[in-house]
This record gives sequence, structure tokens and C-alpha cells, in this order.
Amino acid sequence: MRFSLDSLRKFAGHRLVKNTASLFVVQITTYAAPLIVLPYLSRVLSTDHFGLIAYANNLNFYFLTLVDYGFNLSATRRIAIHKDEPEKISKIFSAVMAAKALLTILGFLIMTGVVLGLPKLRPNYDLFCISYLVVVGDLLFPLWLFEGLQIMENLVWRDLLSKFLALGLIFAFVHHDQQYLWAAGFQSGAFAFAGLIGFCTIPFLTPARLVLPSLGEMIAALREGWHVFLSSAVVNLVPATNVFILGLKATATDVAYYISVWRLIVACRMLVQPVVTAIYPHISHLAVKSRQDAIMLLRKYTLVLAAPVFCGSLCLFAGAPLIMRLVYGFKYAPATPLLRILAFSPFLLALQHCYSTFYMLAFGYEKEWSRVIIGSTLANFALLLPLTYFVWPPTALAVTAIVVDILITAAEYLFYRRTASGTPQTVTA
Repeated sequence: MRFSLDSLRKFAGHRLVKNTASLFVVQITTYAAPLIVLPYLSRVLSTDHFGLIAYANNLNFYFLTLVDYGFNLSATRRIAIHKDEPEKISKIFSAVMAAKALLTILGFLIMTGVVLGLPKLRPNYDLFCISYLVVVGDLLFPLWLFEGLQIMENLVWRDLLSKFLALGLIFAFVHHDQQYLWAAGFQSGAFAFAGLIGFCTIPFLTPARLVLPSLGEMIAALREGWHVFLSSAVVNLVPATNVFILGLKATATDVAYYISVWRLIVACRMLVQPVVTAIYPHISHLAVKSRQDAIMLLRKYTLVLAAPVFCGSLCLFAGAPLIMRLVYGFKYAPATPLLRILAFSPFLLALQHCYSTFYMLAFGYEKEWSRVIIGSTLANFALLLPLTYFVWPPTALAVTAIVVDILITAAEYLFYRRTASGTPQTVTA
């Protein structure tokens, strides 16, 4: 018994386990908080103001993608590689922060031009400016730095603080429709406040210090993150474009059926991310020290990551009728086949992370990964557009999504098989 308790204690104290547990808490609260506040706001605010806040938050998604710029992978990898070199960490940190600051300003100028340029949005310019605080919060908190150094326990407290602060202020001060700007401000302002707190903790938790970066260092940081940014932007925009096409070809009810299922699938897919975020810096660092050891670690964690997700996907497939009835009610029963088609999408995503994030990105194959993503985007539209003419449009979207997932997984696995067993290569910083 003592041996097992000691083993359990050692396992629980392992940095990867602690980091993964911390990120799981963050991921769970990310989905729990909206479930608490959105039903309240939908009753307190008018549908117009509720929709405006949602629209502003949706617009910010593009600017968050711009400001992130792939740094959460490219900069994380560089920090992980040089985590024992304080001076190098400070240079990377300063260059990336400067680049993100410029992208934040650029994003604000673009947002201003779009909102003021569209008469329908112009009267709500103040709302869009308030909501942009979410982007400022993303700038202030260098998640990639903490991930690269593998010190993510403090993420839980920062994340919980921002969410409980927003919830408390909304419930305390937002009681009628005229206070919709307060509701938007509390939500986005809490993220900015949490980002400021996270930024202030950097000198106490990390060796990173702000130094004046050169223009060349900033350009190098942007160049290094370009392929990840391009691929991430493509990946993020494809689902939105698919739904746009669905709206052109089908009824609003059909769109509702697909979106109801897709939200469940996205929630399941996001549960994979904490494990990926925790392991990626570790395997990136190991890839530089020993390619063979990193590949062995990859093989070990492929099963660890993929097996539980496969079981979850199997439950989604088998329990689709019950899940749809419990979550959405009997009106959404026609969407049950869509859930079954997409049930194994989380499992395929887990495999993709094993052979893309843990291998292609960690080992420096960003260009090859970018080609896979761009090729899958072309395949998406090549398959979707004709399919919508022959099958029920929501089915066309679901089939397209799962086929593209299979193609991406196959392409990444074949690349791994072709290169991992070949002549050892040097992974550079």
C-alpha cells in the first residue's frame, strides 16, 4: 500500500501531470462560466443588445487570431528549447511582446475601420471598443511564456479570478437592458484585468525581463510564427465559411440542426487541448536534445492521449439519440445522424495532435504542416460544394468535416512514418 501511495504521490507531483490538471480546470471553467451567465443575460437584456454583444465578441475572434499569430506554438517552442538560458528567454519574450503589441494596434485600427465604415455597426462603436479589451487581455498575458517554461499552475488562479470577477459584477450590477454596455465591459474588462495580473507576475515566476528588442528580432519572431499563423487562420475560418455556405443552401432550421451538433463536437474536441498544451513544450525541448528520445516519448503519449478520446467518441456514437434528447430536446431528434457522423472527430483530432503538434511542429516541420492544412482546406470546399447538391445540406457538412479530418490524420501519419524512421536529423532552435 505504501508503495502504491508513494507512486501515486510521485505521479501527481510530476510537472506534466500538474500542468495538464491545471489546464483541464481552465478548460472546464471556460465552458462552465458561459452556461451560468448567458441564460441570465438572455433574460435581462433585449435580444438586440444580447445579439450585439455576441456579434462584437465574434468579431474579436479574428483579432485574437491575429494577435496570437501562432506564437502559442512557435514562441512556446523557442522558450522550451532555451528554458535554461535567462538572457535568451528575455530576448525572445521582448521580441514577441513587441510584435504582439504592434498586431494589437493594427487589429484595433482594422476594427475601427470596419465598424465606422459600416452604417449598421457605426452607432455601436463604443460597444466594439469595450469588447476589444479581450484582445488587450490576450496581449498582456504571455501564455506562451508560461507554457514554454512549463509553469502553468498559476493559470488556474488567473483564469478563475477573471471568470468569477465577471460573473460577480454582472449579477451585481446588470439588472436591465440599458446596462448592456456594463455587461460587455464586465466580461471583456475581466480578461484585461486578469491579463494585467498575469503580466505583473512574470518577474516573480519567470527569468524573463523586458529588454529593448531590435527590429530584426521582431521580424524574426513574426517570420517564425507565420506558417503556424497561416495554418491556424485557415483552420479557424473554414468551419465559419462552411456554415455560411450552409445558410445559402438550406433553411434556418437546417442550420440550427448542424450548429447544435457542432457545438457538442467542439466542446469534446477542446477537452484534448489541455493535454496537448502540457506535453508540447516538454517534447519540443526533448526534440532538440535527443531526437530518438523525443520520438519514443511521442509513441508513448499517442496511446495516452488517443485511447480515452476514442472511448469518448464511441460513447458519442452509441449514445447520440439520448444525448440529443437530453441536451436539446425532442425537436432536435433529426440531428441525431449528424452527431453519429461527427462522433469520431475528437478522436481524429487527438491523433492529429500526436503527429502534427507533437511531431511536425515540435521537430520543426512547420512548412510541411502548413501544406497539409492548406491542402485539406482545398479538399474541404472541393467536396462540400458538390455534396450539397446531392444530399441534405447538414449531412453534406458533417460528411465533409469527418472526411477532411480523416485526410489530415492520414497525411500527418504518413509524413511521420516517412521521416521519423529515417536518418536522424538535427532539430534547430
